[in-house]
Amino acid sequence: YVTISSRGYRPSVIDLKGARYPLFGIVALLSFVLIVLPVLVLFYTSVVPYSMVPSAKAFAMMNWKHWIAVLTDPVSLLSLKNSLYLGVGGATLGIVLSFFVAYVIVKVRSKASGFLESLSFLSFSFPGIVVGIGFMWFFVQTPLYATIWALLIGYIATYLPYGIRPLTSAFVQIHSHLEESSRVCGGGPLYTMRRIVIPLLVPGIVSGWILMATMFVRELSLSVVLSRPGTEVLAVQILRFAEDGLWGRLSALGILMIFISTTLVIIVSRIGARLTKVDS
Repeated sequence: YVTISSRGYRPSVIDLKGARYPLFGIVALLSFVLIVLPVLVLFYTSVVPYSMVPSAKAFAMMNWKHWIAVLTDPVSLLSLKNSLYLGVGGATLGIVLSFFVAYVIVKVRSKASGFLESLSFLSFSFPGIVVGIGFMWFFVQTPLYATIWALLIGYIATYLPYGIRPLTSAFVQIHSHLEESSRVCGGGPLYTMRRIVIPLLVPGIVSGWILMATMFVRELSLSVVLSRPGTEVLAVQILRFAEDGLWGRLSALGILMIFISTTLVIIVSRIGARLTKVDS
C-alpha cells in the first residue's frame, strides 16, 4: 500500500458518539494500573529504609538514603554512563544501518533483497542469552572481548529489526511518483534522497530510533553474558542489587532507567515533530 503520493489523501475519522467517555475511562484506568502505579511503587520503595507497607510510620521514615548511595556508587554511575552511550550512540548507528537495509529491501526488487529481509528478522527467533553466548565466544579471541564495543555490536545485531521494520513500512508508503518527479525536474539521486525521501522518512526514522534506544537502555539477557567489570549497564547493575536484596537501591536505579528512556523518547519525538513540521 502507498499513503504518501503525488495525489491527495484524507484519512477517515470514526465518531465514537456515546462510547467516547467509557472508552476514555477504560484507557485511563489501564494506563494508571500498567504505567503510573508501578512507577509510584518503585519511587515509594526507593525512599523508605526497608520494605514497608504504606502507613503513617512509613511516610515519616522516608529519606533519600538509597538515592545518595546509588548516585555516589562508582559502578552505578558507570552503568548509567554506559547505558546512555549505548542507547544514544547505538541507536543512531543502528538506524543508519537500518536505513540502508530497508532501502535495499523495498527499492531493490530481487531475490537477494527478499533473502536479506528474511535474514534481518532471524534474530527475533533467537533468545537473547543464546545470542549473547554466541557473541561471547566470537569475541573471546579478539580485542573487542570485555569492551563496550562488544555490547554495542551485540545490541545492534540483535535489535536491528526494530529499526528495519519502521523504515521498511515508511519506504513502502512513499510512492515512486515522487522520486520520478524529482528526476524529471533535474534532481539527481542524492538530491532526491536528501530533499524528497529522507524528509518523508522522518516519522519512521524517529520510531525506529526510539524503539532501538529504549531496548538498548533496558537490555538484560544479552548484557548479562557480555558485560564485564568496567562495562556494566543499568540492567546488570539492577540485577546485582536484586541478588543482594538491596531493593531500595534497585528501585532508585530503576527510576533513573525510566527517566533516561522517557527523556530520550520525549526529546527525539519533539525533534522529529519539528523536522516534520519544517519539511511540510
